[in-house]
Amino acid sequence: MVKLIVSDLDDTLLTDKLTISQADMDAIAQAQAQGMIFTIATGRMFVATLPFAKQLGLPPERPIICYNGAVVQSVSGQVVYENPIRHELALDIVEYCTSQGWTTNVYYHDALYVSEINSDVEYYLSFAEVPTYPVGNLGEFLKEERKAPPKILIISPEELNSTRQNLLVERYGQDTQIVQSKRRYLEITSADAHKASALEWVVQKLGITMGEVLAIGDSNNDVEMLRRAGIGVAVANAVPAAKTAADYIAASNSEGGVAEAIRRYALV
Repeated sequence: MVKLIVSDLDDTLLTDKLTISQADMDAIAQAQAQGMIFTIATGRMFVATLPFAKQLGLPPERPIICYNGAVVQSVSGQVVYENPIRHELALDIVEYCTSQGWTTNVYYHDALYVSEINSDVEYYLSFAEVPTYPVGNLGEFLKEERKAPPKILIISPEELNSTRQNLLVERYGQDTQIVQSKRRYLEITSADAHKASALEWVVQKLGITMGEVLAIGDSNNDVEMLRRAGIGVAVANAVPAAKTAADYIAASNSEGGVAEAIRRYALV
């Protein structure tokens, strides 16, 4: 029996127009009316996730998984779980990436810090309007108060993403999770910070089991979550690894895939 439904946002619950379809809204409302818990697991910042949580009517105490599992925060804003990248490691990553000329996003206290607002950052902000601060030298920014960010994100031209990921894995793969989420994004979190580990923490706090979870996603950062959940569903537009990890492939994000998964596995 499904007690918790957890869905990714981008390219899963959100359509290509960054909206939630009425079909998905209705299915989520029905599930919650039948006593099931619904929440979100996303790579997004909390501030970029909250408007959708409120649109779905999630209560203030509901935990939301953000930053690919590095932070769990209630709808009311309370941080209840954190697993950041340790300061020394984050500093080394940022200094290496900036030395390569790569556009690097650093997240700290639910704001985005960049060296400058360039075309890559503008591309990123076209998907999520978030507080963004150009600070020049990101390494010096991190050194102040020995900051430990929950996530670092590299924005690449699509054709360079794979090469850059290989370089990062070679240097930092033992100490971090490095996943391609969108076609131009490489997301870096601490080694044991991912959606699946954060979901297991949430499940324990809720007093249920992973076997009672329906998880829905599309990307590489959803794979382990889909694999560990009692039921894992990939939407039709998902990457091959997510489809392989899933128990079922639903319609695409623009065709009500989340609603299909909920109707098939959760609604009475």
